[in-house]
Amino acid sequence: MKKTPAAARFTHQLIKVNDQLCFSALRQWEFEQALAPLIVTRPADFTPAIFSANPFAGNIYRKIRDLPAFSREAEQVALRMGVIAGVEHSLAYLEEVQSLRQSLIKSVEDGIKDDAEEEQLRRKIERWSGKSPDAGHFLTLGYLRFLRNHYAHVNDKPSAAFGRYISSYGTPLNKFWNNHATDLHGIDFRTLASVTLTPDLTFGIMNVMRVCLQHVDCLVADTLSVTAVVQYLLDEIFQSPRDSRLGIERIASKVKHRLRMAWNIHLSLPVVAEEVERCIANRL
Repeated sequence: MKKTPAAARFTHQLIKVNDQLCFSALRQWEFEQALAPLIVTRPADFTPAIFSANPFAGNIYRKIRDLPAFSREAEQVALRMGVIAGVEHSLAYLEEVQSLRQSLIKSVEDGIKDDAEEEQLRRKIERWSGKSPDAGHFLTLGYLRFLRNHYAHVNDKPSAAFGRYISSYGTPLNKFWNNHATDLHGIDFRTLASVTLTPDLTFGIMNVMRVCLQHVDCLVADTLSVTAVVQYLLDEIFQSPRDSRLGIERIASKVKHRLRMAWNIHLSLPVVAEEVERCIANRL
């Protein structure tokens, strides 16, 4: 499947967030194991007395018997912040990939606007490709955007708009994702916004987020011709005065490598060289 350079950068960020969530879950579990006997033997002692070597024990200053509840609250904050960060990366990707495509091929569709970034891109892809893409991934991104707002605004229950979205798409999204090999870790889109987050649920959220990003990126990449991508790469290469003086074979070799690594486009060197020659001729 073709891809764009934006996909790798933002997928890497989602993986980093997921790794931090995994580490947070590991640390939480270990802390609870260490805390359990202390709650029995020293429940009224304060954190500085128990964790005397820890320079931050005084900042919390709680009785040991109060720490489990405090720890669970801290876990919720960490999980919600992880989801918020992941959604922010996904929405930033949607914005960047549209700018990237516009820099390769300008089109009247660039002027399509929608308050929902994922719907704006879906409408553009529909026009660029001449066919309507499967709505499931875009609806999922819309759901996650609402979920980010839900957590960021510390809402006790979904907003009216989010509630309507869940009523309309919660069940279809469950059906959509149950047909994928992705591990949902127990996500139910009908109830996700109303239940306490767990590490497993956040892992599921990160999974569907990553799949959505990669799928949408493939859709965008498929609307680009090889010629447009080669021209874009030549613009990059010719920014370097030294590279701009290279012969066709060396330039073609660089383009071939970048096509494979950044765009997942695999072409033989003669084919790339022919494309490079044609693009350079058109530049003159």
